Amino acid sequence: MAERGRTESLIAAAVDRLRATGGYAGADPHPRAWALVLPDGQPAPLPICLWAAFDNYYPLNGGRSAVPVADREGVLAVDSMDRVLRWVCLESIEDEIDEETREYLEELIQDLSPRFPGYGAVLANEYPDPVLWIPPSGEVSIMWYEHDAFNQRTLFLDLISEL
Repeated sequence: MAERGRTESLIAAAVDRLRATGGYAGADPHPRAWALVLPDGQPAPLPICLWAAFDNYYPLNGGRSAVPVADREGVLAVDSMDRVLRWVCLESIEDEIDEETREYLEELIQDLSPRFPGYGAVLANEYPDPVLWIPPSGEVSIMWYEHDAFNQRTLFLDLISEL
């Protein structure tokens, strides 16, 4: 319960700062923020619900990403991490690589998939690729995919508290 209170206060403080400075113009709360679910029907992680009560777009690079938090029905706009990894590692560059590189990246995807279970979303079409990751533990983070690895990871709460 203490963790919930800490999470709520961190996000509330960030939202208060953004509102006080006029930041995040156009923030649009999700009408079902408190009832958001993952694609499998499980409740969405608390930090995402709290953020969606302020804005239905994920924060990124000090502003808003173009990726909505959830659809109209309240289902998070995420995919399985297997699918997300396939996109960032291979499909996004598929027309630029040869067969040998493709085979290497297929193996990389197989190696990474067990290490990153759960759900995710690519938050922007930029390099390094920012990926939202929701593991089964529910500890949401943003990771950046670059040079065949995720070398940088920031907890979602830390990202928000820096806004």
